[in-house]
Amino acid sequence: MPDNQIPLPDPSYAETFRPVTQATHAPGGLYSDPAILQREIQNIFLKDWLMLARSEEIENPGDFRSFRIGKEPLLIVRDKEGKARAYANLCLHRGVEIAKGTGNQRAFVCPYHGWSYGLDGRLIGASWMQDSEGFDRRDCRLKEYQLNEWHGWIFVSMAAEPMPFAEYIQDFEEKFGWIGMGGLYVGLRTETKLNCNWKLMVENFIDFYHLKILHKDTIGRFLSTPDAEYDLRPRGQVYIDEYDAGPLSKDGKSFARRIPSMEDKGERYSRTGVLPPNVNAFLRPDYMTFYTSWPVDVNTMVLVGYALWPREVMMGPDKERIVTEFQGMLNKVLEEDFEMVESLQNAAGAEAFVPGRMSRLERGLQHFVKHSIQRVA
Repeated sequence: MPDNQIPLPDPSYAETFRPVTQATHAPGGLYSDPAILQREIQNIFLKDWLMLARSEEIENPGDFRSFRIGKEPLLIVRDKEGKARAYANLCLHRGVEIAKGTGNQRAFVCPYHGWSYGLDGRLIGASWMQDSEGFDRRDCRLKEYQLNEWHGWIFVSMAAEPMPFAEYIQDFEEKFGWIGMGGLYVGLRTETKLNCNWKLMVENFIDFYHLKILHKDTIGRFLSTPDAEYDLRPRGQVYIDEYDAGPLSKDGKSFARRIPSMEDKGERYSRTGVLPPNVNAFLRPDYMTFYTSWPVDVNTMVLVGYALWPREVMMGPDKERIVTEFQGMLNKVLEEDFEMVESLQNAAGAEAFVPGRMSRLERGLQHFVKHSIQRVA
């Protein structure tokens, strides 16, 4: 459907759909209106494929992680046969969450009334229910969702009939599948609560306009130019196949053994991509980083970050040095970003805010924003 025929939340959003050199940014309501967030939860997060974890985080039978997507409690677990599964984290009795946080369990027991469940989702125990007419625990199973493991990542969809995973992931596979992510290992996982709308961090990570200004003393000093060749794909996907930035180290040079598939790339080779709804990926010669942005409420989000290096590097004697140096630089860069996105959120709810014109450097950001508007409209 052409942009000029797409239904919009209100006519003021039309200015965002003009060619980027004529466009203005989206009205603040896209980030500050609770009704729009509710539509995003229903139209996006409860229908799309969601990247939730690394396979190694539930590596052994009984390993689990719990989540809340909007108000939907979710549980992923490795069963006795080694298969990863995803369930609604809701007891079949009153709906209490049967698992909290992360850990390892041989079975899950509801903390309220003691109903218990096997790793395969079957109800295996329900005390004081023998007199309940027509009740047979053998007929009861946790609601199960579709799950796919892809290059060491776990994706789950809560939709009754989600887009076929192969179709969903095909562009991202083209851009990043050749790297061999299954051979990478998590060296650092971070989780940060921010006072901003979830979309602002997704946008920030593809906003090259700010890099040499906000980050002039960190990553901006290694960026030769903020210009980038965007490859814009369907469903709001944004890719930059190659740009000159270099690793996130003190001197902008690699500080770990390269990823095997990256041996023929230059020292400062960089690639990035956005996989909607909420994944930002960054590739450097010696590591990869991934960020997922999760809504808590219209003004609050949680940013989950993963940094991955080759498994042999993370099992070697230099792991602590590598991760410590990386995290030191990462913290400086993200602190700069966090202050800005929280200021953006304040502006989104301000009476005086009038969206400004876009720069051509914001072409990728605009593509993602247009997709966000389309999904809620």
